Amino acid sequence: TYGLSKKAKVRKTPDRELWRDHLAISIGSDLQGLTFHHHREAWNVVIFGAKRWILWDFARWKDTGDMQWKLTRDWRNSAHVTGAEWIRRLYPEPERKEEIRNFGHDCIQHAGDMMFVPHRWMHMVVNIG
Repeated sequence: TYGLSKKAKVRKTPDRELWRDHLAISIGSDLQGLTFHHHREAWNVVIFGAKRWILWDFARWKDTGDMQWKLTRDWRNSAHVTGAEWIRRLYPEPERKEEIRNFGHDCIQHAGDMMFVPHRWMHMVVNIG
């Protein structure tokens, strides 16, 4: 028995935690990526190429879905846009750019760089090479 109790308990993983610790591999071409979303904390590594990240602090939108919706969507046209389109067309709007610059991050992750995304931070990523 090697010192283990015969009644050793095996922890059952609740469904909400099933994907808590997992490995995901993402492969995509230039200008592909993910639109704004959030999840548990995550570590991300780029193997080759580069990614542009826009991250936004959970504390800024946790109490108001309206603020989240207005920053991350094309609300004037009731449209959901790709990450590349959001950066090209919506990010230059002064209120969006000011919000991200003051309460978020806009950065480039290169091959070999590791990125930590905090729990529930809204973020998007676009491949740029």
